[in-house]
Amino acid sequence: MKRQSKFGALAAALLMLAAPLAGCASTAAPSAAANSTGSTGTIELKYWYCYQDMVAKNNKDLTQKFNDTIGKEKGIHVTAEFQGSYSDMNAKLQSAFVGKVEPAVAVMEIGSTVQFAKDGILQPLDGTITQSDIDDFYPGLMENSYVDGKLYAIPYLRSTPILYYNKTMFQKAGLDPEKGPVTWDDLMSMSKAMEKIGAKGYGFVSDEWYSEAFIRSNGGDTTNDKQTEFTFNSPQGVEMQQFFRSGIKDGNFKYYSGANGADSLDTDSVNQKIAMWCGSTGGLANTLQIAKEKGYEIGTAFIPKKTQNKVPTGGANLVMTSRLQGAEKEAAEEFIQFMTSPDSALASHITTGYLPTRKSLANNSTLEKLYQKTPQMKVALDQLQYASGRPMAKGYEEGITHQYLDAMDKIMTTDADIQSTLDEAKKKCDELLK
Repeated sequence: MKRQSKFGALAAALLMLAAPLAGCASTAAPSAAANSTGSTGTIELKYWYCYQDMVAKNNKDLTQKFNDTIGKEKGIHVTAEFQGSYSDMNAKLQSAFVGKVEPAVAVMEIGSTVQFAKDGILQPLDGTITQSDIDDFYPGLMENSYVDGKLYAIPYLRSTPILYYNKTMFQKAGLDPEKGPVTWDDLMSMSKAMEKIGAKGYGFVSDEWYSEAFIRSNGGDTTNDKQTEFTFNSPQGVEMQQFFRSGIKDGNFKYYSGANGADSLDTDSVNQKIAMWCGSTGGLANTLQIAKEKGYEIGTAFIPKKTQNKVPTGGANLVMTSRLQGAEKEAAEEFIQFMTSPDSALASHITTGYLPTRKSLANNSTLEKLYQKTPQMKVALDQLQYASGRPMAKGYEEGITHQYLDAMDKIMTTDADIQSTLDEAKKKCDELLK
């Protein structure tokens, strides 16, 4: 599942409305319309989640299991409600907070945590799980959980970008279907080989998450360590853009531009017009199911490297809204503990393809059997050792998803000078971090 976190104009306007409420968020009365204790004494909570298909199934199944077990025992009932994409969720959550009808618990794209925490919409979760639980999560998954030293989010449906490839097309083109590209050179040569069967090799869109992955694989990054300055115009960043532009010209790459670019790429991959593309581990279950229905096979591989293996993490954590208190807060804590437990993490991984977030699952017999049957699912876990968090500085998402991606689109669709185009975008982006 592709990571999305773009804020629209509506979200920005709602954020301005929410700001005056932020300072009093922790003391305001909870909203009975959103979360309440019913006449029977049952605590009713709202839980908001994103995306459909197997991700929706996982959210609904786990919520029902909680209601049938811990919820039934302790008088808690949770209603799971679909809210669209991550960007839809962000806008709706801000709007609901202004109207005092926010949910108790929500999924949150990891890069958005700082903004919502600093605007008073979230409350810390330091007492929700134990230190031993925290230590059980893979370190790379915890980097986007803290704001100013406080725990605000707990890993839930987490991912890394991986490379998908069509094994059936590889075999037709004379490539080893069991080996995806390891390096940038491999990606170029394997893409070129698809010309033999009249197909495009590697397809891509202008996407911030995948760009973070490729620039890191070349020893660079999109910001400096303190996240006070954008660095995508570094030599490593320029070389990355040059690689993709060269791929379009000489390597049988296909660039999908425009608002519907990602949808067009998905369509071409399903129709076997493109052999390789990047995607989230969270979309693996759906991708494998579609391939089975269409009669072809899918392979997975690490993000190809230039100088090193290194990728950002992605996906969503669970957060709790700031006005929740008392018995309702305790009930929400029970729900978060259940949804992020080792058993739930295992179930989520099997159902969706999202990462098994807990280290204690490493030698799980069920997973060992699963990986023998479906080795594509193990690739993301193996790559996790090279994963780290995403930038969370306020202004990062606005800059990276607008100025930077616009610059990338210009580079891929015109003969614009790469260095000067990135330099210009960097200047505009840096202003957003001040």
